[in-house]
Amino acid sequence: MLRKLTFLVFLLGTIEAVKLKRTVHNHSKTVISRDDFIGCPLNNDFYYNGTINSPLYPYNYPPNDKCYYYISAEPGTVLKISFSHFDLESCCDFITIYDGPTDISPKLVQIGGPGSNVTKAGTYYTTTRNAVVTFESNPTIQKSGFSMQYESVNSVSPCNRDVYLVVNGLASVGTQDNFQKQINFLANQLTPTWNVGLDKVRVMMNLQVDMDYAVVWSADDLPTNADVTQEVLHMVEYVPDVTQNNNTDLECLFRYAYDALDAPEKEFDERYGIEQVVIVFVASNPNTDQDFNEAFEFSHKMRTSQNAKVIVVGMGPGLDQSRLARLAYAQGYAFFSASYDNLSDLIPKINNAICSGLNAQCGP
Repeated sequence: MLRKLTFLVFLLGTIEAVKLKRTVHNHSKTVISRDDFIGCPLNNDFYYNGTINSPLYPYNYPPNDKCYYYISAEPGTVLKISFSHFDLESCCDFITIYDGPTDISPKLVQIGGPGSNVTKAGTYYTTTRNAVVTFESNPTIQKSGFSMQYESVNSVSPCNRDVYLVVNGLASVGTQDNFQKQINFLANQLTPTWNVGLDKVRVMMNLQVDMDYAVVWSADDLPTNADVTQEVLHMVEYVPDVTQNNNTDLECLFRYAYDALDAPEKEFDERYGIEQVVIVFVASNPNTDQDFNEAFEFSHKMRTSQNAKVIVVGMGPGLDQSRLARLAYAQGYAFFSASYDNLSDLIPKINNAICSGLNAQCGP
């Protein structure tokens, strides 16, 4: 009798152990898992370019399955996701693509399944560098599944970036005519070459009108190309006579840009997972060595602590190009025009620098 009782206790313990093996934690409560992740990849991190197949592909996927795929594009790009094969039970088995690094990121699309009106796969572009793709199947009817391709691309012109413009409204511009030519260049020549949008090229602006004062616009203020053009052209209302803004130095242009990017709550609506670019319009040499060193320090901090690229655009004659170029992100990120009439000649160079990749870093 004792042996039978011992065996019964052991058997009950085994049953409980089996139950515990199928227990998972979902951050809010403990539940019994309804799937075993059959055929899902053990390493579900995917980088840059490749193909992801459904469990057991090209054979039928298992019932009651759920797989997670975490995908990252190359730095400075977004993801293009497309399908060369798609065969799911449309009512009940489905793929969800999340536009971001977690499955609580905004849902880009749900293909099939409850609550979706999309049953056939198309081509999809994320708005950031990351995506999470999930696949779920129900207990009945299994099919051959999917083969999904992912690529690192730019989906807009010139590329997917957050661009912070530092517009020079200081007396160092020289004349009101020069200031007008600067804003005409921005409003009617440079920014119209960009696809501006909150999920495309985000634009933020700083109009520096004094060493200690600037007028600023967040990305929410500038959701379209038309908004950017309108707001830039209206800058003349803040600067009716640029020669009166005499309290100037070089450092303030870089200090205000750094302060904007360093704001803890992303006050200018910068995105996560998108490269940041700062374009500073410079119209004078530094007043002193201290002025230069402080500008250099803020530019350096934008690059190292904010991981942002700084592009210097020098306007007007007499600029110390070799020295001012040191304030840019790297060699090839500073451009100069001796005449305000010829700023448009810099557009291809500026756009190329905006889209050039960051220097090589460790890891993906």
